[in-house]
Amino acid sequence: MDTAVGCLLVTHFPVKAELARRPDLAGRALIVATGDSGRRLVVDASPEAGDVRAGQTLSEALSRCAEAMVLTIDDQYLSSFNDDLTLSLFQVVDRVEPDGYGRFYLDLTGMAAMYGGASGLESAILSAVDASLQPRLGLASGKLPAYCAAASAKVGKGFTAPGNVARWLAPWPVSWLPLNPDTTARLRGFGIATLGNVAAMPAHVLADFLGVVGYRTWKLAQGIDDDPVVPAALPEVLHERMEFPFPVDTVSGWEAGVRLLSERIWKAPGLQGRGITEVSIEGELSPNGVWRFDRRLRTPAGSSDSLASTILAGLNAQDNRGQGRWPCAALTDLSLTVSGLVHLAGRQMGLWLAERRGVAVPTIDGVDRPVALALGSPLPERRWALGSELMPLGRVASVAVAEVQNMPRAVGSHSVRKVVDLWEVDTEWWMPDPARRRYWRLVVDGGKLLTVYRDLATGEWYQQGY
Repeated sequence: MDTAVGCLLVTHFPVKAELARRPDLAGRALIVATGDSGRRLVVDASPEAGDVRAGQTLSEALSRCAEAMVLTIDDQYLSSFNDDLTLSLFQVVDRVEPDGYGRFYLDLTGMAAMYGGASGLESAILSAVDASLQPRLGLASGKLPAYCAAASAKVGKGFTAPGNVARWLAPWPVSWLPLNPDTTARLRGFGIATLGNVAAMPAHVLADFLGVVGYRTWKLAQGIDDDPVVPAALPEVLHERMEFPFPVDTVSGWEAGVRLLSERIWKAPGLQGRGITEVSIEGELSPNGVWRFDRRLRTPAGSSDSLASTILAGLNAQDNRGQGRWPCAALTDLSLTVSGLVHLAGRQMGLWLAERRGVAVPTIDGVDRPVALALGSPLPERRWALGSELMPLGRVASVAVAEVQNMPRAVGSHSVRKVVDLWEVDTEWWMPDPARRRYWRLVVDGGKLLTVYRDLATGEWYQQGY
């Protein structure tokens, strides 16, 4: 195994990921489906769902297994769960390439000696993944044969592709080639149904038939895959945890824990000038069990206040039964994990945070300083007061704006002389009236300052008076 590629495979990833956070559903017939309000499609199904298959319409699937429980696919959770597996594998192998959900390619060149041989390496890789996910490991000289080897492996075991890879791959269907469905259907239409059929064709004929992908397809059918493993960048993750002195079963106690953890997270030096877009909060239930809440933020949280407020707003948001997302039992501890760090350069929020840290704020004509009002909202009329009289940006009124190339050139009868600031808000999606706005802070005739915004949902312009 001096030069080798591994493929760690977790089949039925959506169902297994759901069972990881909902172990009470084990043994039930489960269907994971798309969340489209129209024609919903099956993404995955548990073995208990019988002959329900991915790609079927939900109505067809339920006609085959009426007792199945339907879960809407949670891409944010699946992405986070997949990232966790990536991090686990990075503890064993330093070159890991995720390929969608539940499939990971590993560059194992020279790694066997570090683990006392091939069997030790296999054991270390499989042990990095929870046994409940039933991982399989394939080993070969390239990605495609390693993937096929993983599919051939027994649950919790490794399988090495035979030396004569081309002969071994010959019976495999052409659907295992990384081709789009139309190309696969085209091959089948000409009676080319297996990798052996593809390998038997002259390379130049296949290249003429399929175009630029033809020669690579022929090589893959021969068991030759020289695409390198491209290691993923390690996701930046910050984590804080606290233990309650006694089990806490009140919302006020949980809220205090969220705010404390948010403050701890924001002390990390890597967050200077950056925002958070992915949040996961978790706690141990008393007497047993785990509660978890995940959220992907449309507008990055740029402070501990906004992080805590966004988390609490999501937890307090009520479902169609009028219930929030808080745990149903007491918590003995609470942990907060954040990731998806982005730079906040060019965002208006950076100005306010600089003022709060005592950093010199760029002078804006007519504005003394920003003063915090309601930290829970990024909308100016709900969050900030500007100027010496500290009057909030409140009175919103429709206004006529003349535009040139999507930039305001006149507001009412006033010509725009200068753009002082520009920022966008896409937030409060959990409210009945979410906000999607592009704000402009303008100097018009006579040196007067105006704040206007365009409602990105309707295209209408408004002036935000002060």
